[in-house]
Amino acid sequence: MAEEVLALREQLVAEATCPLCLDLFEQPVLTACGHSFCGQCLAGVLGNPPRPAACPQCRAPVEPGSLRPIRSLGNVAGLARSLEEVAARPRCPQHGKPLAQFCEPCAALLCALCRYEPEHRRHRVRPAEEAARELRETLQSNLLSLQEQKENLKCRGDQKSKDLQTAVMWELQRVPETFEELQRCMEEKKKILLAQLEQKFQELVNKSEEYKSRVLERQSLLDTVIVQIQEKRDQPAVEFLTDVGRILSSCEAAKAPIPEPVSPELQRSIESLSEKIQWVVDMVDRFKVSLRREIDWGVREQVRLDPETAHPCLILSDDCKTVRFRTGKQNLPDTSKRFTGSLSVLGSQGFTSGRHYWEVDVGEEGCWALGVAMESVPRKESLDLHKFENVWALQLDWRGQYRAVCTTPDVLALRENLQRIRVCLDYEAGQVTFYNTEDMLQILQLEATFTEKVFPYFWVYSEKKQIQVCD
Repeated sequence: MAEEVLALREQLVAEATCPLCLDLFEQPVLTACGHSFCGQCLAGVLGNPPRPAACPQCRAPVEPGSLRPIRSLGNVAGLARSLEEVAARPRCPQHGKPLAQFCEPCAALLCALCRYEPEHRRHRVRPAEEAARELRETLQSNLLSLQEQKENLKCRGDQKSKDLQTAVMWELQRVPETFEELQRCMEEKKKILLAQLEQKFQELVNKSEEYKSRVLERQSLLDTVIVQIQEKRDQPAVEFLTDVGRILSSCEAAKAPIPEPVSPELQRSIESLSEKIQWVVDMVDRFKVSLRREIDWGVREQVRLDPETAHPCLILSDDCKTVRFRTGKQNLPDTSKRFTGSLSVLGSQGFTSGRHYWEVDVGEEGCWALGVAMESVPRKESLDLHKFENVWALQLDWRGQYRAVCTTPDVLALRENLQRIRVCLDYEAGQVTFYNTEDMLQILQLEATFTEKVFPYFWVYSEKKQIQVCD
């Protein structure tokens, strides 16, 4: 039966097909010779303006005014077209029926028999055409919304990128200009200070030369007056008194004080200039310290101590920023991460790249060490900090000596005790550098080859001693 219906459908489609376009008739017309064509197809044969032509099928003459519309054939073509659409619809693989219904909760096409299956029986099921019409509207609304969102996102992203590019370009211009302006300012101030110093130096030289000249003059006057007195004192009275007044005047002149080579005014002006220079030196030192603090070492890390790694004799604060030593072990689980062979603890965050730094307050006394350690550092063995290869640190030992903790330990000659230390890690360069945060002077730099994750490392070996990671 199905094969017969299929054959009839094919025969109907063949009868309703235009011989010119080989498609179903659209507004068919009939020629005087009895052949049918789509109106548009035959109009193409007749030309514009229409003129007599040969019938495409029998070559009989066709006059433009002789064509007659065939509405019944057009209706037949419409029916054939509907049959084609119905035949083209997908069918249910289970029942072979057309999938003409739509289950909304399942978003699935159903046939008439699927509609009554248990999984769809209580669901809202609508005709496929109706559901498609409504969902097309929904999709169209979503399409417009998403397209608008896409445009807005594109514009916003592009504008943000452009704004950032403009900002970076401006900074590229501002940085050299700032340093050049600073250099010019410093050069001007240097010239002024040097000119003032040279002026004061020349004043000192001139005053010194003037003083030496006066001393020589006084020495000559003294020699002359002494000789005159020696000659005058033994003369007879009348001869003695003849010009004794002149000699007495010379004596007074010889006893008059010689002005000092450095006047109080000159001394005050030099001291004031020295104070000004010292202020400049201190200001430049502070400026260099500030630059190093803000620029030299990239990302400042907020290091927290990892309780799971702490030796049972180490007590951590609630915020995991402070560690101190206490005799007597705590009852803690002995996991693979925990140090039991050395009084050590690691930071909770490790690094596998980049440049990082953190600061530690070590106080004034006690035995401690701080730096970095590889993740594979032994946890259960006793560590010899002076020889161990997986730790790079700075240590204050029980003798009060500062030491490098690495494969080649050295005693450091420091002029003052350290209280706050900056630890700097450059993973790619393989460097661990320590600075005194008071003046940002480098204490120690250790070379390393990092092949795995590296963690901040801390070691405490003093009763009641604590070290604190700074915010």
